[in-house]
Amino acid sequence: MTTARSPKPWHAVVRLKDELRSGELALAEFAADLHEVTLAHGRRPVYEEPAQFFALTYPTHALRDLVRDVAARLAGRSDKAVRQLELTYGGGKTHTLITLHHLFRGPAALPDLPAVREFREHVGADLPAARTVALCFDKIDAERGIDGVRGPDGATRALRHPWSVLAFQLAGADGLRALHADGADAERETPPAEPLLAALLERPRRDGLATLVLVDEVLMYAREKAGLAPVWRERIVDFFQYLTQAVAKVDTAALVASLLATDPRKQQGELGQRLTSDLFDVFRRQREEGVQPVRREDVPEVLRRRFFEPEGLRDPEAFRPHVIGVVRELAKLDETIARARPAAEERFLASFPFHPDLTDAFYSRWTQLEGFQRTRGILRTLATALREAERWDAAPLVGPSALLAAPGAPGVSEAVRELASVATSEAAEGARTDWTTLLEAELDKARQIQDELPALAGGRAVEQAVAAVFLHSQPVGRKAYTPELLRMAGSGAPDAIEMEKGLRRWREISWFLDDEDAGLDETHAEALPRSWRLGNRPNLRQMHDEACRQRVSREDVEARLEETVRAAKSLTEGAKAAGAAVHLLPASPRDVGDDGGFRYVVLGPAAASESGRPSAAAVRVLDETTGPDRPRVHRNAVVLAVPSRGGLEAARAAVRAAGGGRGARAAVPGGRGARPRRRGRRPRRRARGGRRAARRGIRGPEGRVVEPRPHSMTVSRRAFGGFAVRAGRNAFSRVPARAARTDAPLRRYLIFE
Repeated sequence: MTTARSPKPWHAVVRLKDELRSGELALAEFAADLHEVTLAHGRRPVYEEPAQFFALTYPTHALRDLVRDVAARLAGRSDKAVRQLELTYGGGKTHTLITLHHLFRGPAALPDLPAVREFREHVGADLPAARTVALCFDKIDAERGIDGVRGPDGATRALRHPWSVLAFQLAGADGLRALHADGADAERETPPAEPLLAALLERPRRDGLATLVLVDEVLMYAREKAGLAPVWRERIVDFFQYLTQAVAKVDTAALVASLLATDPRKQQGELGQRLTSDLFDVFRRQREEGVQPVRREDVPEVLRRRFFEPEGLRDPEAFRPHVIGVVRELAKLDETIARARPAAEERFLASFPFHPDLTDAFYSRWTQLEGFQRTRGILRTLATALREAERWDAAPLVGPSALLAAPGAPGVSEAVRELASVATSEAAEGARTDWTTLLEAELDKARQIQDELPALAGGRAVEQAVAAVFLHSQPVGRKAYTPELLRMAGSGAPDAIEMEKGLRRWREISWFLDDEDAGLDETHAEALPRSWRLGNRPNLRQMHDEACRQRVSREDVEARLEETVRAAKSLTEGAKAAGAAVHLLPASPRDVGDDGGFRYVVLGPAAASESGRPSAAAVRVLDETTGPDRPRVHRNAVVLAVPSRGGLEAARAAVRAAGGGRGARAAVPGGRGARPRRRGRRPRRRARGGRRAARRGIRGPEGRVVEPRPHSMTVSRRAFGGFAVRAGRNAFSRVPARAARTDAPLRRYLIFE
C-alpha cells in the first residue's frame, strides 16, 4: 500500500507512449533529418507528416518568437532577414528548421492541432506561403555532390555545388541557366555574386510565394571541401557572403541557418577554426541576435510530449499532491528545500515526472560534452532508460534510479553504458577514464552497502547516489555538492539517518571518489563531505587496499588471527569460572579428553562454520577422539566455539588493513608532508582501526567475526554442572554472576554441541 513515505512510482502517475514501451520507437527516430523531410519518401513519417510532427512539437517561447519573426519577414513586414541558430539541447536546431519548413511550405493544409494553433496565434496573422529551400550540407559529398535534388516541378537531379542545389530547388533547370555565364543548363564552378542570387531569390514571387532558405550543418561540408584544395575555403566563405547579402535585398526572403557541425571534430584544427571564424563573421554582419529555440525551462515539456501519452498530461495540477509528497520527504534530507518548500514544490511540479536536477545536469553539464550531441543527448538516453525502468523503478520521479540496471542484474544499464561511452571520450590531463569499469566497481560497492543497511535497499539509494555523482562529475572536474546529491538520491524517501550512514560508508570504501573533494569537517567526525566527485585517479582507499594485497601475506594474516584468539582471555574466562576444562586451539581431536567431564573447546579459522552447519573440522572434534574408528563416547560433554565464515573474512580484512595502512602511507608521493595533514592521517587511522577491528572481531561489543546470535544447542544439566545452554539464546546465559562476562565474547562464536 502506498503511504506518505512511499509515493507512487512515476509510471503509475503518467503513461509512456505505446511505441516507446513496445520498442517500436527506434532510437534513430530522435535524429531529425531535414533532407529526408524535404524528399518526403515516407521513411520517417514522425518528421515528414505534419500531423505526426506537430503532435510531438512543443512551441517553446523562443521558437514561437522565431516563427513570428520569419512570418513577418516573408510577408514583407520586417527587416530581420538572416537568423542563426545557436547550438541547442538535444538536436533542437534541426527540429526548428523542420518546423519552419512545414509551417510555411503549405500553411493552408496544416493540421488543426494545439501546437499549430499556438504558432498561428503568436504570429497574429495568416502564415505566408513560401518556397522552402533546404541546404543540408551534411548530405553534400565534398567530391561527388548530392543526388535527388528536387525542383519546383518535381524533377530531380544530381548536383555538385551548394549554389547549384539552391538554384535548382528555386527554379529547376532555369535556375541553373540563370547562374551560368553562358546560360547553359549546367553548373558553374565558382559562387555567383549577390545580384545573380538576389534575382534567383525573387523567382518564387512570380508564383505568389515568398522564399525561405534553411541551412543545416555548414561546417561539416566546409571542413571537408576546404581540405581538398585551399581555394575552396575562400569560395565557401564568398558564397555565404553573397547569399546573406542577397537575402537581405529581397524583402520577402528569409534565411535561417545552423552553422555548427553535429560532429565537433569538423570544427577542430587550424582549418576548422579558421572556417568557423570566417563564417561566423559573415553571418554576424547580416543576422539579428542568435536564436536558441530550446532553453532550460522548456526541457521538461519537450520530454513530456516526446515520451508520454498526452491524455495524462492535460492537467498539470493533477500532479500537485504527488509532488507535495515528494518534496515533503526531500525536505527531511535537504535543509534548502525545508526552508523554501513552496518554491521547491513549484520547481518539481514544472518538471514532473522528471527530477529537475536530472534534466538540469544534462542541460548545463552534459551538453558541454562533444559526444553527447553526437548521440542526440538526453532524448536518446532517457528513451533507452524509461523503456526498461518502467518495469521495475519504484521511484516517484524519473531520476538516477531510472538509469540503473534492473534489480539483481549485473553491470550497468544500457543507458548508463551509453553515457559512460560519451564520458570516456573526454580526456583529462592526457588520460581517458574507463567510466564503464569504474561505475561497475562503484555500483558493486553500493550494493554491498545496501546489504549492510537494508533500509536503503528497497529504494537503491546508494546506487542512485553513485549514478548522481557520475552525472555531476561531467565534464571532467565537475562535482556534486551534498544537497544536490541528497535531492537526487533521496526522492524515494529513505530514512535520513540511514541515508547519511550509507553515504559515509560509500565515502569510506570507494576507490574512485576523489579525496581532494572529501571536504571533511574535522570538528564533526560524522559530518558528510561537502562535495563528491568521481574520477580516474586512485584515492587513498584504493592505494590502501592495493597495499593490503601486496604487503600482507595470507600466512601473516592467519598468524595474527591465532595470536589474537590466544590473547582474548575473555573468550574463555567465563567457562573456566564455570568449572569447564578449556581447550584453546587444540591441534587435533585427541587433545580433547573423553572422560565425561565438561569440556569447552575453542577452534581456529580452519574450523570456521555457518549457523546450523558445523564444518568438517568441527564435526571431527565432536565425533572423534583419535580417529574415525574411535568415536567420542561423551559427545554431549563437549561444546565447541568456532568462527563464522562470514565474520572470519571480516577479521582477515581487518588484519590486512592493519598492515596495509602502513603501505598506503608509504605509497603517498613525497611522504607524510606531501599531502594535507587531514588526508595524511587517514591511512594511520585505518591502520589503527584495522588492528582494533581484528580484536573486536573476536571479542568486541558488536562482533565482526561471527554472528550476533549464535546457534546454541541444549546440553544436559549434568554435563554443565547444573547450567544449561539454551537453543536460540546466548551461550552460558545462566552462568553465575562471576562468570557473566563469558556471555559477551561467546556471542562472537558459533556454539555447537
